[in-house]
Amino acid sequence: MKRSDRELGMDRAITRRDFISGVGVAITGSVLAGPWMASRSAQAERAGAAGVSGLEQEAASYPPGAMGMRGSHRGSYEVAHALRDGARWDNLGPEAETGERYDLVVVGGGLSGLAAAYFFRKEVGPEARILVLDSCDDFGGHATRNEFRSGGRTLLINGGTINIEDFSAYDGPSQALIRELGIDVGRYSEFNDAELYPSLGLRGGVFFDKETFGVDRLVVGQDELELHEFLAKTPLSEPARRDIERLCEDRVDYLPGRSLAEKTRTLRRMSYLQFLTDLVKVDAGVVPYFQTWRQGYWGIGNDALPAEIARVTGFPGFQGMGFSDSAPGQGIFPVVTPASDQYFRFPDGNASIARLLVRSMIPATAPGSSAEDIVKARFDYAQLDRDGAPVRIRLNSTAVHVRHVGDNESSREVEVAYVRSGRARRVRGRSCVLACYNAMIPYMCPELPEAQRTALSYALKAPKVYTSVLVRNWKAFQRLGLGEAFCPGSYHDSVGLGDPVSMGEYRCPRTPNEPMVLQLYRVPLDPGLSAPDQWKTGMHELQTTPFEVFERKIRDQLGRMLSGGGFDPARDIEAITVNRWPHGYSFGYDPTTDEVAWTSEWPVQERPWLRARQPFGRIAIANCDAANNAMTEASLSEAYRAVREVVGG
Repeated sequence: MKRSDRELGMDRAITRRDFISGVGVAITGSVLAGPWMASRSAQAERAGAAGVSGLEQEAASYPPGAMGMRGSHRGSYEVAHALRDGARWDNLGPEAETGERYDLVVVGGGLSGLAAAYFFRKEVGPEARILVLDSCDDFGGHATRNEFRSGGRTLLINGGTINIEDFSAYDGPSQALIRELGIDVGRYSEFNDAELYPSLGLRGGVFFDKETFGVDRLVVGQDELELHEFLAKTPLSEPARRDIERLCEDRVDYLPGRSLAEKTRTLRRMSYLQFLTDLVKVDAGVVPYFQTWRQGYWGIGNDALPAEIARVTGFPGFQGMGFSDSAPGQGIFPVVTPASDQYFRFPDGNASIARLLVRSMIPATAPGSSAEDIVKARFDYAQLDRDGAPVRIRLNSTAVHVRHVGDNESSREVEVAYVRSGRARRVRGRSCVLACYNAMIPYMCPELPEAQRTALSYALKAPKVYTSVLVRNWKAFQRLGLGEAFCPGSYHDSVGLGDPVSMGEYRCPRTPNEPMVLQLYRVPLDPGLSAPDQWKTGMHELQTTPFEVFERKIRDQLGRMLSGGGFDPARDIEAITVNRWPHGYSFGYDPTTDEVAWTSEWPVQERPWLRARQPFGRIAIANCDAANNAMTEASLSEAYRAVREVVGG
């Protein structure tokens, strides 16, 4: 091992493995290889023989505690990729028959799939028999939970979907579901200690890396310093600093003589970086600073984000153009300010919403009865798929073929084939909701009309990485006066302390001597390409980058950024979980070429996601793709619509 790697702590004993069906295996393992996946006991024996520690085996049997590469983990996607690449399971013999029959089979155990099961049960009654199939080893989809143990205490953070960003944006059925689960959005201020970090003198900062800006430099306090004073501390050139001041403070109409409608059309047709270079005419040194500005929120860099979206969401530069609906400018720090009375976040993000849904349908999975006690509840995964239970959730099960039994119009059943532990099985349901990725549906349901299959294939996904890093304390942040940092040019474009949220018996870290889970965000993109091509290259990068590369990048970035506070990545990092989502944010269009796709001006009949989600016999579709919206409210509302379709509402 290189000396530099040892200095980073690459020789330290942390979990560096992917998990397949809950057991750590070598990266070369094949999900279709079969025999070694036959039983949990056999897996455990192999894990022990391979030297997997007792702690790792415990985490393997309890997915929220699994570390290493998570999210789209190995074992969750290989069967789907085989289906995409031509493998077929449409002529299974009688050996695949399970004899199981349900009122509803749901393909996909994310928030849409779980909500569909919930809504169906509410419509039909508690006696309804429901099976939920999911390819991952945990339920919740992108609403996943990272759970760490340190010093005898539990620490939580989201591994994907973060929050209820704006409860007022939820429709009636979705708001009712949230309330029925016991979530009172108005109580968020009781759980969130908004004054904790400010009371410790922690502020926002920007980390400039030497590869992009010529020198490593952390500048803290941009939210307190005058803009000119802050910029003077940065390694940006004088022309770049001058142009950033001009961009943020001057009131200039960069499209003079045009009506607001003409300005809007022009801004739709250019990216934000084109706006900066072609209209504002900033110095070239400004561009790398703004390339990844709010990239984690939108899932795309500012070379491909329309300037009109930038304008209405508070990017600098539009304050003199005469618009009354522009969001207030955010200076040069890309924050997202939550609505004070409509925002809610659990310590583990929206994973707790998934957990509440599961417990409401399968009470034996976890103790408790409130939204607060769900946070520390330890789930009994053995209860998810019990014989005879009205609702069953079957993990590590990838659906590969969905068809009506008999004629599509008169059929009374849907047959669903899935692969689990290398073996194909078959179940039947009176109805089926496909709550999975749109682009996979044409492969698993080839009997769909060609026009609908084409529309389903149109769906786009932006890749995203949520990285959780357990550190033994956060003294370095206190010494630096830092709470979160924007990192233009770095591998992860933001780094921050976990939100100070305490609920029920769960208590967030409150003093810098305590362990803390840091959250880092990354959107793997390739600037200069179209948005879809960037997403494709980013998806490929995520699927081919080993955990070791992530670990080295994480240790290097944190070590360099926090060195002034005495942080030592070899000493201070206790665990790392990388939640990779190659198919992350839902987009139903290319934001830079489908210029009206994200506005109400796109005719309804031309919107591909609306054509894609049409019910087909006893099969309905529910997911974020069906709404062209990556938000949780879309998952819930699409689930409600799909259930109403299958029950005849």
